[in-house]
Amino acid sequence: MDYEFVPAPADEGIYYPDALILYGVKLNSVADYANFGVGWPNLELHAQLFQPNWPVTVPPTPVTRASYSVALTYGYSFEGHCYRLDSQRAFIIVGADDEDPIGCGYDDLMAPPPPLLGYRMWRIRSSTELLEITVNFADAKTLILDANLPGKRSPNSYAIHLNTAHRNGRIMRD
Repeated sequence: MDYEFVPAPADEGIYYPDALILYGVKLNSVADYANFGVGWPNLELHAQLFQPNWPVTVPPTPVTRASYSVALTYGYSFEGHCYRLDSQRAFIIVGADDEDPIGCGYDDLMAPPPPLLGYRMWRIRSSTELLEITVNFADAKTLILDANLPGKRSPNSYAIHLNTAHRNGRIMRD
């Protein structure tokens, strides 16, 4: 069996049949925020979580990098199999600590010297809520006009109406 296809072993303790392991890079491992290039020179987008304070006039409290991860993921393992994502995806993960990677070929990769980021892994459940960050940079024609051409729109953007049988002589539209 090739090492690339052996996932990480289950965590000690309770077995979770819906356990999922994400593999990627923690983008906020050096600072409390993650940097995203936005396409314009000398400009960056910083992604960081904040805890709101009450009353609203008090500025929110920044959350430290130890409490959450901005993960750029490349693959995952589920039910004993390793999978690669078609393209890298960025997620904010809260409640799962990052660990040294084990399995799926990520543990065999040498950690690069600082300040480069090495691979990490996160043990989550399939019911864990994640926030995906998608950053697209293009002109308005591409991002707005071309994206809304018929056939490129998401299916839920089309109007869907349901006609039900008549009730008291009227056809109802829900």
